[in-house]
Amino acid sequence: MATCDSTATEYYLEPRFSSNQRYDTNINMRQTPPQANWITTVSPAANFGLRYENGELNSNFTWNQLFYNNQSELNIDEQLFGLDFKHKTEHFDWAFKNSYNNRSSLNTEDTGSGILFSQVMRKQLTLAPSVSYALDELNSLAFDYSYENTKYEKNQNALFLSDYDYHQLSGTFNHMYSERDKLNATLSTSRYKTPVQDQTTYNTVAQLGWQHSFSEQLVTYISAGLNYSQSESSTPLLGFIGFNRQGIPFYFDPNTGLPTSQQRFGVLENNAWGQVYRASIQKSFERSSVSLIGSQNQTPTSQGLQTRTEISLNNAYTINERWTSGLTSSYSTNEITGQQNSRFNRTYYTISPNINWKWTPEINLGLSYTYRQQEFQGSTQPSQGNIVQLQFNYQPQINRQVK
Repeated sequence: MATCDSTATEYYLEPRFSSNQRYDTNINMRQTPPQANWITTVSPAANFGLRYENGELNSNFTWNQLFYNNQSELNIDEQLFGLDFKHKTEHFDWAFKNSYNNRSSLNTEDTGSGILFSQVMRKQLTLAPSVSYALDELNSLAFDYSYENTKYEKNQNALFLSDYDYHQLSGTFNHMYSERDKLNATLSTSRYKTPVQDQTTYNTVAQLGWQHSFSEQLVTYISAGLNYSQSESSTPLLGFIGFNRQGIPFYFDPNTGLPTSQQRFGVLENNAWGQVYRASIQKSFERSSVSLIGSQNQTPTSQGLQTRTEISLNNAYTINERWTSGLTSSYSTNEITGQQNSRFNRTYYTISPNINWKWTPEINLGLSYTYRQQEFQGSTQPSQGNIVQLQFNYQPQINRQVK
């Protein structure tokens, strides 16, 4: 007699609907905004997936329709898709996270390049497989790879927004030193490439981390390491003279002493060392939690290697079964490494309190306020913005199917 073991698989389909109305005084974060904007966002969405004994597959799709009530030329649609897979065995944990987003740069670049003059669509594909292996009860290894490809809509006002692709591979060794102490060591390498001056940047980061739990309610973490970057870009070698009658540019060739219409390019190399670190403390109370995080990292951009130093504070408080509130705030400095007077050096900070009400099991309402300020090095005054937003979320409760 042959027997066959079967496991139950749970399928689900969850339609969602959300909408928000917000008032934004400075959508482009300019020093002198031309006007404030009322923006309505309507977002039909759906989650689909399956869960089984050793894993799960989850996907989500959201369609954002944005209406700028007093500036209709900015009306736009966004599409967001995500697919996550997890599978667990006795020693291995597998994961694969994927996403494809077609979004407006006004919603994605406020802390990226820091400069926006118009709305430009940004298409971004992200693939991120990972695997971890438990060596024994105290030690484990984890390997992560991520690929990111970003393309911007062709637009004459898309200054400082450049297409790029980014690869990163990292390995981490985790060791449980005691019941309260966990140690880790990480080595990662990455490659960033953009057509701006044919720039390619390689980064290698090595860091050590330590997590200590004073209690179940108080946990601290600290890590520190070094970052080594190698950047190569194309640079013009001949000085520009002017244009001829046909509009052709001419350059001066020092080898011949004569003008020429053929520009020559060389390879500019730049190597740099930098420090990376992260420190955090998290405290939980009976009805609230608070976390304080400080970090510094280096990431490549089309303007050069950027050093970002940030400190953030987050708080969540449960008022009762239906009401919750929170506060998020952060302050950061962004500097182009090796360029003391770069026009892209800036400071940025934001603070945002919020309150949420669970009206019914299916309907949630939220109200939030956000203040943000950005100031570039050498600017005469900072850019300031205020956002007030009312959020509505509806997710009907649907029975799941088990087979």
